[in-house]
Amino acid sequence: MTPVLTWSTNPVATSCTASGGWSGTKAASGTQTLSSISSSTNYTLTCTWGSGSATISWTAPTTNTDGSTLTNLASFRIYYGTSSGSLSQRSDVSDNTQRSATINSLSAGTWYFSVRAVNTGGMESANSNIASKAVTGATAAQSVAITITPAQTGRVTTNTAAYDVIRGSSGKWVLGRVVGTVPLNTPCRTYYLTGDYYGVQTGYVKLSRAARTNTLVAHCALR
Repeated sequence: MTPVLTWSTNPVATSCTASGGWSGTKAASGTQTLSSISSSTNYTLTCTWGSGSATISWTAPTTNTDGSTLTNLASFRIYYGTSSGSLSQRSDVSDNTQRSATINSLSAGTWYFSVRAVNTGGMESANSNIASKAVTGATAAQSVAITITPAQTGRVTTNTAAYDVIRGSSGKWVLGRVVGTVPLNTPCRTYYLTGDYYGVQTGYVKLSRAARTNTLVAHCALR
């Protein structure tokens, strides 16, 4: 059996991780065809949502590092991250009169923030003091169980007639005509047709007339 898993999150998750019969980081929505499986397996997807935000406020500098008056202030840059020593993300504030900004869609955890002033020449100031905020989030997991049921087996116990199968008027496969016989105790497997008729291998069938299809069935008692 080859399972195809399709999933989505609403609201859109920040991150998702697969476990059980599959693994790895997954997108917030998608479709994946997995390799064939032969035993019952659970497929679990655990997603998290970053529901937090942080508002950062600052005081604009008025002088350059040499003490002269700052006259060419252009913008601000907010640097932030989940480690105070690695503020790897950035948000630009182009309005040089703005003194606060909000960073949204932060995942759960502690976030650290620092602000730099930027002049018209693109030169940045040193970092401001580092502020931090603990952000809360949500996590949920969903599992899909795929159950593999072993095929039943049976034997021909009484009626030894073998039949072909044909397409009925409804388009479904139905029991056809007698095309031969099979010995008692012939094994059969459960691709069910109608009533108690199941597939038998053609090698067991002694044909008395040409079969109209390659699928032959007989009356079997399942075990």
